[in-house]
Amino acid sequence: MGKFSDALSKSEKAAKDERPAASPPKAPTATIPKEADKPPVRKPPAPVERTAAERVSVKQEAEALQELSLDRIDPRLACCLEAGSPAAEAFKMLRAKILTRDAKSRPRTIMVTSAQPFDGKSMVAANLAISIAQGVNEHVVLVDCDLRKPSVDKILGFREKLGIREFLEDGTSVGLYLRKTGINKLTVLPAGKACSNPGAILSSNKMRDLIEELKSRYEDRYIIIDATPAQFAAETTFLASMVDAIILVIRAGKTAKDVLLSALENIGRDKLLGVVFNASRESSKSYRYYYNYYSRK
Repeated sequence: MGKFSDALSKSEKAAKDERPAASPPKAPTATIPKEADKPPVRKPPAPVERTAAERVSVKQEAEALQELSLDRIDPRLACCLEAGSPAAEAFKMLRAKILTRDAKSRPRTIMVTSAQPFDGKSMVAANLAISIAQGVNEHVVLVDCDLRKPSVDKILGFREKLGIREFLEDGTSVGLYLRKTGINKLTVLPAGKACSNPGAILSSNKMRDLIEELKSRYEDRYIIIDATPAQFAAETTFLASMVDAIILVIRAGKTAKDVLLSALENIGRDKLLGVVFNASRESSKSYRYYYNYYSRK
């Protein structure tokens, strides 16, 4: 039995000696990607540079872009507050005169001016803008170019410190100055701070480019420009050369014939779309009669 155990031990030892030695474990290798396999390095977007006038606080921007409540606008905006009023119907007729023209002759940029101050041109411009914006597809930008006595922002219920003046003097993007209103599809470009000599900036090529940019950005957009009275301001003559059509506002019982003729001479008659006879008592009586007749049940 001892010999058999010795023989078995020798056999196991021989088999063990014949086995190949185990190779050491391989170290993990890393695959180096080719240059084409590397993901592109994305550079961070360049920061938007704003001018000093455009560096308003986040709080001010939020307040400026916040939609305005209708109870803050001027009550004389009849198109918005009294949809069936005689004044609203009058502006709907004016709107129809503009939009029913064929596409080639239909004006997209309309300047509203007056023969003299206090004829109501700003209120006419605002009501016309609202009336067009109340259409199905039409969008409107109301631009306050009366830098001598701005009033569009006040009529619509807000006070804006930045506007077209700041953009034309030192602005980089007009989008920073456009303001929403409480009226659907109506945007306002305020005048900004008033100045005594606006002719230099409103007659610039930058102003001409701005009008073209606002008009060409959307096919269904109309630009209504509230301009300074035509008789006393040279910049209104420059603006007349940049727009498609002009509406002249005169006040019943106030605007003299020679003043009207002088205003027409300054702006020209080629682009004259029509004359708005403002504050006419006879017109009001007629509209009131027909409104009462058609509103009967």
